[in-house]
Parts: sequence; C-alpha cells; structure tokens
Amino acid sequence: MKIAVEGCMHGDLDNVYKTLQYIERQRNIKVDLLLCCGDFQAGFGNERDLESLNVPRKYRAMNSFWKYFSGEQVAPVPTIFIGGNHEASNYLWELYYGGWAAPNIYFLGFAGVVKFGNIRIGGLSGIYNARHYRLGHYERPPYNENTIRSVYHVREYDVHKLMQVEERIDIFLSHDWPLGITDCGNSKKLIQQKPFFEKEIFQKTLGNKAAAQLLEELKPTYWFSAHLHCQFAASVQHGVDGPVTNFLALDKCLPGRKFLQIVDIESESGPHEILYDEEWLAITRKFHSVFPLTTKSADFGSVQLDMQDCRQWVRSRLQERGARPFEFERTVPCHNPSQPSSNGSPALPRNPQTESLLQLLELPYLLDVTSESRDPISSPASMIYQGSLGADNEEIPIDDIDELEELEEDNVKTEDEYVQNLDSGVGSHVHLSISCQCMVTPRTIYLLTSPNLLNAALNDDKNQFPLLLRMSCFQQLSSVIISVQNSPESFMETRVFNLNPLVCLVVFLAHVVASSAQLSFGFYAASCPTAEFIVRNTVRSASSSDATIPGKLLRLLFHDCFVEGCDASVLIRGNGTEQSDPANTSLGGFSVIDSAKRVLELFCPGTVSCADIIALAARDAVELTGGPAVQIPTGRKDGRVSAASNVRPNTVDTTFTIDEMIRLFSSKGLSLIDLVTLSGAHTIGAAHCSAFRDRFRADSKGKLLLVDSSLDMTYAEELMTQCPAGASPSITVNNDPDTSLSFDNQYYRNLLLQKGLFQSDSVLIKDNRTREQVENFANDQDSFFASWVQSFLKLSAVEVKTGSAGEVRQSCSVTNR
Repeated sequence: MKIAVEGCMHGDLDNVYKTLQYIERQRNIKVDLLLCCGDFQAGFGNERDLESLNVPRKYRAMNSFWKYFSGEQVAPVPTIFIGGNHEASNYLWELYYGGWAAPNIYFLGFAGVVKFGNIRIGGLSGIYNARHYRLGHYERPPYNENTIRSVYHVREYDVHKLMQVEERIDIFLSHDWPLGITDCGNSKKLIQQKPFFEKEIFQKTLGNKAAAQLLEELKPTYWFSAHLHCQFAASVQHGVDGPVTNFLALDKCLPGRKFLQIVDIESESGPHEILYDEEWLAITRKFHSVFPLTTKSADFGSVQLDMQDCRQWVRSRLQERGARPFEFERTVPCHNPSQPSSNGSPALPRNPQTESLLQLLELPYLLDVTSESRDPISSPASMIYQGSLGADNEEIPIDDIDELEELEEDNVKTEDEYVQNLDSGVGSHVHLSISCQCMVTPRTIYLLTSPNLLNAALNDDKNQFPLLLRMSCFQQLSSVIISVQNSPESFMETRVFNLNPLVCLVVFLAHVVASSAQLSFGFYAASCPTAEFIVRNTVRSASSSDATIPGKLLRLLFHDCFVEGCDASVLIRGNGTEQSDPANTSLGGFSVIDSAKRVLELFCPGTVSCADIIALAARDAVELTGGPAVQIPTGRKDGRVSAASNVRPNTVDTTFTIDEMIRLFSSKGLSLIDLVTLSGAHTIGAAHCSAFRDRFRADSKGKLLLVDSSLDMTYAEELMTQCPAGASPSITVNNDPDTSLSFDNQYYRNLLLQKGLFQSDSVLIKDNRTREQVENFANDQDSFFASWVQSFLKLSAVEVKTGSAGEVRQSCSVTNR
C-alpha cells in the first residue's frame, strides 16, 4: 500500500492533490491514501468559519477546501487528517469524534483511531499547552479572543483514551512533535536549518509532552508530524529488543519545500476503505460518561464499564450495521464565491454523522451542552488565570502563529539585526571585520552578512562540539574553517582568530559593491528592524495560496530594474506610465508589494521604499522556491518618473538575438555570465502564448506549424496543444515544463534538450560564447546557485537611486504629492 503523507495543509488542497497526481504520473504509481498532519483548515468557507480560524484577520482566506465541501471538486485519493492550531474549530467541534469533513476527506477527530484496509491509523489533534492540558473542553463557538486560542490545545481526556489502546498502531499522526524526538535524529542539521530551535533542543522543551507519552506507550511503526515547517527524520528504539518507530516531520505546502512523502507499507490486497475501529469505539463508549465539558478535568476513577464487555457490545453493533463511517452530510449551505456569505446557520449545528455515531453507540449528544448549564460556577478566566488569556505562553516554545513563522521562533534576532548589535552582548554572534579578525561568542553561532554572504555550518560528534565556520563570498571561493573543540560551556568565552587574507579580500570587495551604490547591509536595522521579516512573511503567505507568485515577483524585479533602474517606477499606475506599455500588461505580483507596503507603513511609516520591497520580495521568492539565500544591501529610494516610452528600448524581447541581449545587459552593467545566469530565472514562472508565438505559424486551415528548427518537436507539439491557434490571451504555459514550481537548474537542462520556451532562451545554446556556461550550470546546480547570488546582487543594484535622487513613497502606486 502506498501512503502519501503531507505536513501542514493550510487549506491548499488543490496544490497538494496536483503535486500528488504529478508524482503518480512521473513514477507510474497509484497512491492509496493521503494523510495530513494538521493545519488542514477545513471549513465551509463562510464568515462563521473564518471567525473560528485562529490566524490574524488579514490572513483569513477561503482557500480551496470549500470546493471539496460543496462537491465542486472531489478528493482524488482518500484523505485522512488531524487538526492543528489553525483550523475552523467550530466545524471540527461538530466532528469531535471524527467523520467526513467532505466527500473522501475524513477527520480523525480530536483523538481517534480508524482502519484503512488492515492498517490502523491513530491521531491526536491540536498542540500541547501545559496550562490547558488537564482542563475539560470548555470552549464553545462563537469563540472569543481567548477561547479561539485554547480550543485546539491538547486535553488529558483525549490522551488518556489513546493510552488505553492495546492493539498495534501502524501509523500515528500528531501536529506538533513528541517531546525529545530531536534526540533520536540529526539535531545538528536541524539547528543549521532552524537555529532558533537550538535553545529548546538543549533544554529539552521542544515538543509535546503528551505525544511523547503516547509514543512510548503505543510504539507505532510510523509517526508523522508537522507544525514546525521543516523536514526532520528520527528513529526511536523502544528498549533493547523492542520495536522501532520511524518518525518523520514534514513542511507546509509551498514551492520548493519538503511537504510530501510517500511510504510503501505492507498490507493486504485492496480495495481499501476507511472503517471504524472496534477497539477505539469501545474506548469512546467506556469513557463517554466522564467527557469533561467544563474547565474541570475528567474523573477517570469513576469509569466502571469493563473493556471486554464494551468491545463485545461494539462488535455486535458493527456486525449488524457494518464498519463504514456514516455518510457525509452538509450542515450549512455551500459557499458561493459570487454571493456574500450567509450567517444564518445555527451557532452549534448538530452534525448528522456525529448524531448517528452516538446513536449507534447508544450515547447522549453532549457537544452543544454549554459549560454554564453543566457547571454554573465554572468560569475559565476566574478558575485558571490571573490576567489575560491572550498572553498565552505555550510551554512548548513555538507559538501558535504559523503565518508569522512563530515570530521567527521567540524573536531570535535576524542576521541583519545581529550586524547592528555586535557589541550589545545580546545573543551569540560572529563578526568579520575588514581587519580580518573573527570574534566568536557562541553557544549558537550566527555568521553575519556584513557585508558579504556568510553561511554557518554547525557540526559536532558524540564527545566534542567543533564549530565549523564556513566563510565564502557568494558561495564560490574556498572556505576557511575554524574549529573550536571544547565543551559547550567554554564557548561562552570570546575568541579571536586571524583569517585567511583571501577572505579579507572577499569582505572588502563585497563592501565596495555595497558602498559604490550607496546601499548598505542592515539599512533598516535601527529605523525598521522587522522590515525584511515583514516582506518575507508577505511573500510566503501569498505564495502559499498562489504558487505562481514567486515567478511573478522575480519578473517584476527585472522589468523594474531594466527601466529607470531599481526604483519601483514600474509600480506607478496611470496613463503613459510603464505599466501601460503592452510589454508590461502581463506583469503580476503588484498586490504582494502593496500588501507588504501597507504593513510596513503601519509599523514604520515613511521608512521603507517600494524599490527595496521589490528587491527583497524577489530575493525571498527565489529562496522560497528552493533557490539560494541572498543577503542584499538596502537603502534604495523610489523614482518619480515612470514613462511608457522608456520600456521598449530597455526590455528584453523574447525574439532577441544573443547580440541584442548582450548589448542591453552591458548597458546595465551586466556581463555575459550575468546574462546566462539571470536567464535562469525562467526556471520558475509562466508565459502567455503570445510570448513564443513567433516560433509557429498557422496554415490555411488555422493549424499551427513549427517553423523554428531549434525547438524539440515533441515539446513543440505540447506547446501547440496548450496554445492552439486562436487560444485565449489569458492562457499561460510554464517556462519550465518539468519543475515549474522549483528554482533549480532544470532550465539549463531543458536548453540542452532543445526545450527552451523562448527564442531568446534557445540562442544561449547556439552561440559558442554562452553554450559552455549553459552546460556547466546544467551539470552543476551549485555552480548555478553561486553565480546567481553574484548576478542577483548586481541586478538589484542597477542604477539605484539614493539620497535626494528619490523618495520613499507613501503608496507604491503613486508618487508623493
């Protein structure tokens, strides 16, 4: 049986299913089941659901689940999910015991076990919070600002029920990770990827205590989690000769991220379907009498039923009725995007599936019993807290706000902020100065980017903690390695090392690049220290709901910088502006820049230029899709001139010859290598049919014929199928037919296979001046990434305006009055 596992869904069902179908075609396999580890965001898509979703209001969006709820689309593979900390909690509460959230999409419940074929799958929804763990489920919709943040916190009652499971669990799902799981995997690599986890890993506070207890008790063969937005694998040996649990955490659905894994599990032959689990229904029946619906915890000592009797009773009921879950039924009208949402549905609708299940088990329906009616004197605020519930400090250190990437995990300073605070004594840092000395104040090593790109590699072995500080200029020059072999405690000393003169030269040259353009690294460190974080988060959020955003943002930078320099002149709207030229009418990504600007104006009014936002957004778009991280200087000012007449003379046309492109790139201070490297931007993004129509002509019958012999015939036929004669102007084709959502070197491989979409792509392999570089990048992605960092820095600094030569616009679409 082939089972696909996905990390955080965040409502992006369309792209997950498309990715799954793509893998099936590529590998010629059939996936039997999809599991999702939380943040599924299942809701009907009406206002009542959005109000029950704990994310900042500006991030509340319909996403794609409503299509599956309405039946407009059907999940192509059976799907089972658990809840996370970003869910439409009102809907999941209706399905507390589990049930179909949509046709072919099954919610496992706040805790639950089901069977799929002969595979037993268990799960625990929510995340751990010590202050709420022993309380009952007192929250009811409509939720207030406090209960909306506690309703998804794991409760002892649900964990206790899972602890009663005796039969073997094959797969278990939890949203957050079991506490201590990092000790069983490559924590060094994890810290490299997420350095802000280091403190919690060393203090053994990263993770879910209840999940750790379940891991030890249930010992499942596989355990999958999400929540922390990264991939991490571990292996847990239960005793000397005991079973092994294979643990895997996955990322959220974003281009270039590791959010999907397919595992092959031995099973009986199909067909397979989701079925109720006899043991779990017996446990549910046994403990229903102590279901805690106030702040008081469950009284497990009062449970009297014998488990064997419960199982026998449940078995007889399932034999009479069958083990298939009750059919999906809608409890509210379907969302209609063309009409305003209706709020006329009851606050606590009874889901027919839940009612039917409780009737099967002969149990009373309790989900709409309010805490007041059960326990009039119970007040959550008065019983538990002195102060505001809103100041919710999770015992696990990772906060609930995934859309802000956990506030960069407890407000750990970004690299640019470290540059500005070298002498503050706050945190650990490495400072590389022009005098070629490296000051190390670890435990955690942060390599600063002032003024060049530095990468940190933290390694250790069983007994020592050597720190390998790899210092490179744009990932090309030889690394200089400093090893400090000692105990962690001794890292609190400050150590000074003399570095290789080559590195000093690198630093100096990078400094010259920044200063010559009057830009600087960490330009906003004092005036708007969260500027880069806000831009990055805006790009990340937009890309999670629209996978085409990264390509649009990268193209926007090109069209801005080549006309009037990198000054955001392309953002100005109006007749006769750059946007009005036909070459720019297909540009996109403007809304992302506008969104970032609005947030920045709230926090740092009149400070961050639109030109810097474009450059940072394009930089982040590349990294989000799997490309290299680039530290760029900032301080650009916005231009005051935007003229359509300047566009055509300064824009690369897709029909250009190599000489025409060389002349244009040279006029911008960009070399032949920059030309080949920056053309690699076509590894992501899409183009309209008109952009490559010159490679075909229509015959007398209106059928397209290939006229460009440099294009592979099979690929040409695919293009003619996607863009037939008379095709709608809105139709687009991926620049890269193979990995259009990933920033990689596939573009260059395509060129060698004569699959360059544009004529201006194909000329790169026909000319001896550029072919060798294309072949190099096709064979060595690291070489391409290293060259990209250099070329991107040069592109984003083309004819920048600084000082009085420009302004900081209040709105990116108009100049200041």
